Amino acid sequence: MRLAMALLITLLTGCAGSKLDHGIDPQSRTDNTFDQTGSVWTEERKALYHQAREGLRQSRDRYIATTRPVLERKFRHEYPDLTDTDIETLVNEALEKGYRHEAEPRPDGPVRLPPQRPLNCMPPPGGWPSSPNCY
Repeated sequence: MRLAMALLITLLTGCAGSKLDHGIDPQSRTDNTFDQTGSVWTEERKALYHQAREGLRQSRDRYIATTRPVLERKFRHEYPDLTDTDIETLVNEALEKGYRHEAEPRPDGPVRLPPQRPLNCMPPPGGWPSSPNCY
């Protein structure tokens, strides 16, 4: 048991030491250590990371483009006496906080149902049913 523990500690120490021999870019959290040949897997991972960052940036731009006019209308309606710069400040603060525009609440009351079928679908003698909803 002691021998296995000693080998495990030696192995871990050796692995940690070999990673320290290779440089890690301190400016990026996603840059991984390279082995002598340069890992293709690491390059693919970096490419996916950059693709995800670009997608996040585009998503954020779309969010701002669609939410800014909604916020401006809302704040102009709620605070008609504020100046344009004050409203712009409120909009920017709301966007920084990640404001989500909530849809209009549904009115209380019964759910709208389809029209009811006629109660009597029996055709008159010698004729067809008067309603197309009768089977």
